[in-house]
Amino acid sequence: KMSGISKEKYLNRIIPPDVKVKDIPLIKATNESLKDVGFLITSPDDVTVENGKFDIVPWPTKGWRALDPETGNEGGTTEGSMDIYWEGDRLYAKNHAIATDSNHYLLGYANLSNNSNISKSSDISSVLIWSSDYHPDGGQLFFPTNNKPFISTLAPPIGDDITPDHFTAFYVSEGYGLYIYPGVWHNSVYVHPSHCPVSLFGRQGRIHARISVDWVEEFNTILRIPLTFDLKE
Repeated sequence: KMSGISKEKYLNRIIPPDVKVKDIPLIKATNESLKDVGFLITSPDDVTVENGKFDIVPWPTKGWRALDPETGNEGGTTEGSMDIYWEGDRLYAKNHAIATDSNHYLLGYANLSNNSNISKSSDISSVLIWSSDYHPDGGQLFFPTNNKPFISTLAPPIGDDITPDHFTAFYVSEGYGLYIYPGVWHNSVYVHPSHCPVSLFGRQGRIHARISVDWVEEFNTILRIPLTFDLKE
């Protein structure tokens, strides 16, 4: 098995100089374009355990006996703010919905000074991401408290054999949030520095199982996500 990504690595991933760059296409998020990974919401109240719309995956059984009815998914959800902020050329997230110190992430970089494949610019127009993950235990919800637009990079819940080609970046328009299904590959969300710092309301399964891919280690690749959206609404 591949080893998981530690909390220490999540905060300080060193990127080698020969890493390749994969440009991820950016499209507008609609319920149609999101159909394989989730859907748009207009309020966190749209998707809750109480209204039956938030997915919690039943606990896996080890033998041939089935779970008793209405058990195995009673842990419910946890929720809290998700803080997104830039420090220089680095984009960070802190997930206050998680009650441990494994909740602080280096999402990506604006520039990599040691990589000749990446043009250097003081104008941050993209973010370079080195990892992605999925939660097998439940869905996840992101809703900006300031109603500002954001970008999320997603891939369908196809299991562990993931590649950069499976990913699409989605621009979520002002006034909307995002719900993703269990097993959907994702990161946190990305926001242009002009909209930072920003806080989003987050809700996810209380178990918080996380399975990750390190793009640099497995593919010698870093994913480039645009932070502007020039297509007409």
